[in-house]
Amino acid sequence: MTSQDSSTTHDFSWSISLDVDSSADASTDSFLSSRTTNTAEEESIPREIIAEEVRSTRFQAELERPILIGTFNDQLAFLLCFKFSFQRLSHGFLKRIQMATMEITFDDAPSDRTVPSKPNPCVVRHYPIEHQGAVSTGTVSYYKEVNAQVSSIPYGPTFGTNISTTGSRPQEGRLVVHGVTSGRQARNRITWTVEENDVLQSGMPREMKMALVVNMKEERRFSARVIVTAHYAFNRGLIAKMIPVIGKSHDPLYFDPAVLRDIAQKQAQTGLDGRPIAKNIGPIDNISLSEYTSFPDRRED
Repeated sequence: MTSQDSSTTHDFSWSISLDVDSSADASTDSFLSSRTTNTAEEESIPREIIAEEVRSTRFQAELERPILIGTFNDQLAFLLCFKFSFQRLSHGFLKRIQMATMEITFDDAPSDRTVPSKPNPCVVRHYPIEHQGAVSTGTVSYYKEVNAQVSSIPYGPTFGTNISTTGSRPQEGRLVVHGVTSGRQARNRITWTVEENDVLQSGMPREMKMALVVNMKEERRFSARVIVTAHYAFNRGLIAKMIPVIGKSHDPLYFDPAVLRDIAQKQAQTGLDGRPIAKNIGPIDNISLSEYTSFPDRRED
């Protein structure tokens, strides 16, 4: 006797990675905007926005201003706030993003490339760590089929019959956000995963703000590379890894602590919107990071 159980809520998944090999062929380039390279100023002051448009969705990662400078365990540290936007330009099941990952990797990046490398900066705090949104309750339809094989005598002919039933069952869903740090000598990478509320099937929030604290033992220039991955509501196999959104087609963000601290001290340089580029805030050890994010206060490391 065999049994098959199916549910109408099981979707396929299409994984679209923003980290695309720069050796991709010309057909891949058709999905990209022109390569974003840093200006001379952006070799010291990180640019504010990285954006791409793929499959009727505009993806945007924004490093919010001002860049906050302080100390953590009496060492130089930066409190960085990233805002991730998912702007859907059209609607439909195939355009819905079921899950997304946001990964930021920090590396030692001295301006003089002949200088020996030093340990990478370390992500010492981040928020959210684990966020679970409000619970939604829905009804899930299911279909169940049973195949029965019956024999009247041993080793005799068998007779089969199929019995099918349909019904529904309650199901709970919620938005889930989980942040984890990783790295070898130092935890220089933060990865957030965001899973949609699978009952509401509403995809990703339009905007999400995350915060982190990164510190370093020496005042040296460092870089940050931002990669976002979106998983859509259908499966296209290996083609998913060929479609870029944001990643290696853009230069990394560069932070020169000496330049940024000088800007913060003078409090004179601002962006086009009038906001200061950098600001000194003192010790960051006990600051509530949730205040800089779009998620309610739960717990922080």
